[in-house]
Amino acid sequence: MSKHPLKCPECSDFKKLEIFWVRYKKEKNKQLDINIPFFICPTCGHKKPLYEKEYYDQMTEKDFEEMEDGEMLDIVFKYENKKFPRYNHLNLIYSSEDYYLIPGLFRDEDDGYLTPVFFDKDILLYYNNHPNYSVKFGSFSSCNIYYQGKPLFNWGFGINRNGKIFKWLGDLNEDFKDESMLPHLKRFQASNVKSDHDIFSKFYLSQNPFSPSDMFQASDNETQLFIIKNEVDEVFYDKYEIKLTKIHIEDYFEYYKPPILEEKEQIFNAYISLNKLIIENIQTDLLKRKLIEKFKSKEINSLGSLKTLEKFLLEFHQNDNYEIKSILSSLYVLSDLRQLQGHFSDSSFDSRYNFCKERLHLNNDSTHFQVYETLIKELIKSFTDIKNLMNI
Repeated sequence: MSKHPLKCPECSDFKKLEIFWVRYKKEKNKQLDINIPFFICPTCGHKKPLYEKEYYDQMTEKDFEEMEDGEMLDIVFKYENKKFPRYNHLNLIYSSEDYYLIPGLFRDEDDGYLTPVFFDKDILLYYNNHPNYSVKFGSFSSCNIYYQGKPLFNWGFGINRNGKIFKWLGDLNEDFKDESMLPHLKRFQASNVKSDHDIFSKFYLSQNPFSPSDMFQASDNETQLFIIKNEVDEVFYDKYEIKLTKIHIEDYFEYYKPPILEEKEQIFNAYISLNKLIIENIQTDLLKRKLIEKFKSKEINSLGSLKTLEKFLLEFHQNDNYEIKSILSSLYVLSDLRQLQGHFSDSSFDSRYNFCKERLHLNNDSTHFQVYETLIKELIKSFTDIKNLMNI
């Protein structure tokens, strides 16, 4: 296995496919139009065509020699706008360019199977709000739909950087084979959108690995957050015979509905749920009791959950390599975001919201979902640091 071919050589982000229309002219009266594929990094802008410029120059020069004066032609490659007949019954739109040009998808023995098919993320709202269905996110870039606790689709879906969900054409064919799946097919047909040629996601990497790290993708969302938070609970119990939180978070994870769309109310409601599961769940009274027993701590009765936790870590785990306030910063940001919910119209909302963004190292123009995603990743880091601190 080797370095992933989509990895940018300049900044190590992953490039996406973009197709640009280019017009070649010769002697002012001959004209050739051609769609040239490029792989472009969305972070630093590094840009490279599928083939070097000389390839296209030589190809067009040959065509110009055979053209009549005043003639205008379109050059169409064999991979453009191709359909895979065995999937026609699905009535789904897709880009054959994705299948033939994006690394890892082409299969000579199974033509078209790994063609990505894209859908609006809005379709997940129907399933997430239906009493018999739920949507579970393995990461910020992968998910699946469940019916009464069981996966509705094999392998699930990828979520690209533009917020579209996608799935392989061949897998969709398998998923929709059963007649009972016809209503779901119709919903997905209605939400089917044109490809934006970007399939970078944990879903894509794990199913088309170019290295062991591609194959085994750790979660980066609430799933990982709740896992590491439970591990901190166990460390607390091993050391102090108490758990950091009152209720095992997995007991409530089934009821937690993460935000799906870039929608302000939906995202701020998630902060309320997270605050209940993480901060309000802290066993503040037990932490205070331990502080009083060992350090005869005074003036701690008025402290809230986070200040009590901060005091506990400072007293029990002083360490020059860990700045406790820095470790807990993301929890304080979560608390502040929770307090902002319901105050959208207040004159101070923007300044308070921007202060939260600043502590997450985000610009003021960051979207609501970018704030949410960054907060989750910072919370994962916070609990990881707490665990490491306590294990010293």
